[in-house]
Amino acid sequence: MRTAYLKALSELAAKDKNVYALISDNGIIDSVLGGHLNDSTAHLTQQEKDKALQPYTTMIYAGSGEATRTIQIGFRPSVTFVYKKNAPAAVYGEGVNVVNSACCSYGDGATSGVSIASNGVTVTQQSTAQNGVRISLNETGCQYVVIALK
Repeated sequence: MRTAYLKALSELAAKDKNVYALISDNGIIDSVLGGHLNDSTAHLTQQEKDKALQPYTTMIYAGSGEATRTIQIGFRPSVTFVYKKNAPAAVYGEGVNVVNSACCSYGDGATSGVSIASNGVTVTQQSTAQNGVRISLNETGCQYVVIALK
């Protein structure tokens, strides 16, 4: 009997009973070990390994002024934060609160102006205020930071 792990021992003559028992044991070990190594429930999948090694991504996008826009991240994030660079989270002026940041989580809700998409995050830009609040997450000429957790 040849084994994948201890090939040299497998080539020994079977006349030595101790060696033959060792060779037989090696076959059992190979069988059990090989089965364990191929057990996907006992080990991380490639997707789980990727998530553990790189649990989040960050990026910057330039605002286009579109009312609704999906920012492609490359995966559906579990949690996402979006904020305008060099601006406060919100600013009040002329009777309107302008919101420059937002966050959302997949399946658990979000602040106004942002939602999880299948391959990224969807942001909103409002030209007029609604109930005294205007969302500003895609203003032309502004830069925004996205932090997306896998």
